[in-house]
Amino acid sequence: MKAETKEVLYTLKKTRKAFLWEYTCGIILLLLPSVLTLKGIILKSAVVNVIFGIAILSIVSAEISRAITRYKITEDKLIITHGIVKQKRRNVYFAPLGFLPSINFKQSRLQRLLNYGTVYISAAAGEENNFEIKDINKPKRVLEVIEELIERNRRRSSMSIVNRED
Repeated sequence: MKAETKEVLYTLKKTRKAFLWEYTCGIILLLLPSVLTLKGIILKSAVVNVIFGIAILSIVSAEISRAITRYKITEDKLIITHGIVKQKRRNVYFAPLGFLPSINFKQSRLQRLLNYGTVYISAAAGEENNFEIKDINKPKRVLEVIEELIERNRRRSSMSIVNRED
């Protein structure tokens, strides 16, 4: 029997804002040889190649880090996919999450200014039930959406229990 595919409400991954330092360093390093040439300082081609290599590595590593972990939110679960070639997938269903003691988000001062952060969901029953949605845009909004979906699934579960008792 084929499982019913739920519509994906949100697709999330780490925001580029979380890698501001890497992008800034990469861009500065890309511009450095040109600026030095304009000032009359000529660098050896090997040095320029190393500078460009480090700049590209900085930017590419940020993009790879963004691509490694993805989150999808459907009506009844959160799907966490980790990896590019070899993938690990975890489904977290909202119905059991209705009994979680802690759903919150955290932002540093800079993250609050740039409006990104991490949503934490922790269960009382061991560390394997804890997870985070790290470095995403608008974490407060994502938290509200997850709470709303948990509540909706909790009501749906209680309605199905009442219907079974009839």
